[in-house]
Amino acid sequence: MIRALRSAVVAIAAVLASFGAMYVICVRLDVNPSPAILAAALTVGLMRRPERLDSRSLLVKLLALPLVALAAGLVGFTFRTAPFLGATIFSCVIALSIVLRGYGERAKVIGRTIALPLMAILVVPLRIDDSHGGLIPALLMIAAGAIAFASTTAVWWLAERAGIEKARQAPRDARTRRAPRAGELPVTTRMALQMLVALGLAFAIGMLLIPAHWSWMVLTAFIVCSGAVGRGDAIYKGLSRLAGAIGGTLVAAIVAYAQFPNPGAYAALVFFVLFVGIFLRQINYAYWAACATLIFALLQGWEGTSVGPLLAIRVLCIAIGALCAVAATWFIYPIRTEAVVRRRVADALTALREVIAGHPDDPEHPERLAALDGHAAELRRIAPPVRLHRAVFGAKDSGEHPATWIDLSHALLLQARTPGFDRVHVGAEMRRLRAMLQGRGAVCARGGEPPSMHSSEPNDTV
Repeated sequence: MIRALRSAVVAIAAVLASFGAMYVICVRLDVNPSPAILAAALTVGLMRRPERLDSRSLLVKLLALPLVALAAGLVGFTFRTAPFLGATIFSCVIALSIVLRGYGERAKVIGRTIALPLMAILVVPLRIDDSHGGLIPALLMIAAGAIAFASTTAVWWLAERAGIEKARQAPRDARTRRAPRAGELPVTTRMALQMLVALGLAFAIGMLLIPAHWSWMVLTAFIVCSGAVGRGDAIYKGLSRLAGAIGGTLVAAIVAYAQFPNPGAYAALVFFVLFVGIFLRQINYAYWAACATLIFALLQGWEGTSVGPLLAIRVLCIAIGALCAVAATWFIYPIRTEAVVRRRVADALTALREVIAGHPDDPEHPERLAALDGHAAELRRIAPPVRLHRAVFGAKDSGEHPATWIDLSHALLLQARTPGFDRVHVGAEMRRLRAMLQGRGAVCARGGEPPSMHSSEPNDTV
C-alpha cells in the first residue's frame, strides 16, 4: 500500500507539473485550456509505465511524442469534419501501433507513443478557437506532447534521486519466444486485427446510433481489447470496466448537483479523483474504471441535459463498447485462456528449473531470480479471470483447473526465492504440476501462442 501511495504521489506531481506549465501558455495566448488537459492526459499515460530507456529509445520518444500529438490533434479535427474518415484513420493507426510492438524494443516504444496521444484525444477533444489560425493550434499540440514528456522525465528523475521510486529498466521478456508456425499469424498481428474489429464495431454503432456519445463506446472498446490476454481476460476486463463505470456514474450523478465556488475548485476535484484512481488502480482495475468514468464525465460536462438520462446513456455506451471488444477477442483469431495459463506456467517452471540446477554463488544467479520475479508478475496478471471462473463455476477436479496451476506455481516461485529452500521438495512439486498440465494435453496445443505480456500492456489514459 505504501509503495502504491508513493507511486500515486509521483504520478500526480508529474500531471500537475505538465498541466500547470501548459495552462500558463494557454493563458498567455488567450486560448481555451484544453491543450493543458491534453498534456495532463498524456502524462497520465506516460506515468502508467515509466521506463529507463537507452539513449536512442529516449531520443525516439522525445522526437516522436510531440509530432504524434500534432497528428492526433489533426485526427481529432477530422472527427468534426469527416467523422467516418477520422474513425478509419484512428482505427488503422491504433492497429499499426500494436503491430509495431513485435519488432523490437524501439519499435515497441514508437507503438506506445503513437497510441497514447490518440487515446488522449478521445478523452480531451481540443477546442481551440479558429480565429487564432491554424499555426497556434498546431504549436499548442506539439507543446502539449513536449511538456508531457519533459514533466514525466523530470519528475521521475527527481523521484529516483530522492529514493521515492526505484529505477526501472525497460521490460525484459522472461519467456523464450516461439516463432509462428507455418501459416500462423504473429501474435501482434492477431491482436491488431482484434483491435481493428473492436474499434470498427464501436465506431459504427456509436456514430450511427448514438452519435453524441460515440467516444465513450470507442474508449471502452480500446481499453478492454488492449492487452487482453485470452478470451477470459477480455470478459473480466469488460466486467471490471462496466462495474467501475456504474460506480463512477452514480458518484457523477451526485457531483452534478454540487455547487463549486470557482473553476479552481472544480479542477481540484478532478485532480483529486485522478490521484485516488491512480492509487487504487494498483489494487483493482475496477476502482480505476470508476474514477476514470467520473473524470471523463466531469471533463465533458452535462451539456445542459438532465443528468440521469445522460449518465444512463453513457453507461449503455460503455456496455456496448465492452461487448464490441469481447466479441472481437472471441471470434477474431481467439486465444483460449487455458492455453495462456499453460504457456505461462510452463515458462515459469522452465525458469524455476534453471534456478534449482544453478548455484547461489553463480554470477548468473541474480539474473535467474529476477526472471522468476518476471514470471510471477505475468502469472499475477492472468490470475484474476481464472480465479473468478473457479469461484463462480467451481471445478470437478481442482487439480485440473487453471487457477490451481497458477496458485501452485506462485507457491513454488515464492519458495525458490527463500534462501536455503528445499530443492528436493520443490523439484517434486514441479513434477507434480507438470503432470497436471500434461493430463490436459500439451502446452498451448490449442489456441495458439499467447501474447507477450510486455507487448500487450494497455496504453490506457483512462
